[in-house]
Amino acid sequence: MNEVWNICARATSRVDGYLNQTLRATIDIELLHGPDFKVTSGPGAGGSSPTPYWGNAGFNSRMILSRWPVLQVTNVQTCPNSVFPRQWTALPANYYEPEVPPIGIYGSATPGGSAQGGQAIIVAPGYINWNYGRNGWAILITYINGYPHTWITSQVAAGATTIPVEDTTGWALENYFGSYTGATGTIKDSGQQESIHVTGTSTASGSGNLTIASPGLAYPHAPGTIVTTVPTAIEQACILFATAEALTRGATSTTIHDIGGHAQGSMGDMENLISEGELLLYPYKRTV
Repeated sequence: MNEVWNICARATSRVDGYLNQTLRATIDIELLHGPDFKVTSGPGAGGSSPTPYWGNAGFNSRMILSRWPVLQVTNVQTCPNSVFPRQWTALPANYYEPEVPPIGIYGSATPGGSAQGGQAIIVAPGYINWNYGRNGWAILITYINGYPHTWITSQVAAGATTIPVEDTTGWALENYFGSYTGATGTIKDSGQQESIHVTGTSTASGSGNLTIASPGLAYPHAPGTIVTTVPTAIEQACILFATAEALTRGATSTTIHDIGGHAQGSMGDMENLISEGELLLYPYKRTV
């Protein structure tokens, strides 16, 4: 059983490595310096307007972040890059936003399975500019990205409207358009699988409770049951990678019968499984 868990861990690591990021929802703090390649400020970023910083020519700033899809920007702080120790100045709330917010699916604030969304954000004019030259600003950005994913931590009964889970990150966000609050996910529980819509959480991240819409759960669920918004294509890629891992013989590894009923010879099967998994993952791959 330990090796089965190791196989699952290696398959998940392979998915994250191929995508160049962790795909489950996380809250990240990222440090950028600009204007430069990842931080542009000027006509190309749009949004020209008068500001006290630029006189009569202020422009938006556009920043490419390391993870996607960006669900929400919660904080942006700036500091002249020459100032040490840093003296951060927080921008006013609502002066920053995702450049391409996910539209969501089934009345949900989270992206659907079509790899939709972006990894850039827009910041209002006047806060990041060329006054100090190239890379004249240090910018600290806090944002929520990815697909909410967690598991149940204690037994829940049918009809319950509160679910204790390992991580509440991203489950109760309001979408950028202000039309929906909360993620629609799936409880992966064999013959008792069901969809839920989360309307609130007890914590912003980490362990806590999900509050779901009435009439509550249709079935009871045991601890360890997965609750996720991760697209099924990614789940299938994990299965293919795990199967490839299980086909690898070793002194302490778990093995399975070769595919197709022919004599044991896993190398070709492994390559095909990995290639198919990578094809499923390709639309979700971070490229910058």
